[in-house]
Amino acid sequence: MYGMYQRGPDVVNLQMVLGLSAVDGIYGPVTRAAHMEYLGGPQQAVYVFYPELVDGLRASSSTQTLTELVDRFFRPDDRTWALKVALCESSGLPHHTGSTEVSSALAVGWFQHLVRYWGDRSDRAGYGGWDPFDSEANVAVAAWLFYTSGPQHWNPSRTCWGEQ
Repeated sequence: MYGMYQRGPDVVNLQMVLGLSAVDGIYGPVTRAAHMEYLGGPQQAVYVFYPELVDGLRASSSTQTLTELVDRFFRPDDRTWALKVALCESSGLPHHTGSTEVSSALAVGWFQHLVRYWGDRSDRAGYGGWDPFDSEANVAVAAWLFYTSGPQHWNPSRTCWGEQ
């Protein structure tokens, strides 16, 4: 696992293995994207980078829409905000029934949970052992995070969703 903008000979070797035309020794967005594709795509890369997620993952068989899940986990006054955040973070639309979006920072799903924090946060939200790509878990953990510590977790997209 390489940090964004990490430099060094290991990154040069990786870039050569990936067959990049520009080998500069910097693990930037182009190298990250090529690396994730090399590992089988962004979703598979999450499991390669975080193998602890693979053991004992649970997922619901829910086919509920984003709106239905937001209605279930967010209070009425916060539902519009939650839907807007999902749109801003992952292009999630109210009628969608799932999200496999993965950002270059390895943030997952409708609410773009950073995978490095998923284990702790999902445990504390009552969804320990759940897959971060699971729609129910993704929304439930977002609601828990919002109600325990506020909207600042989604500050990178704040200009899109506005004030809460």
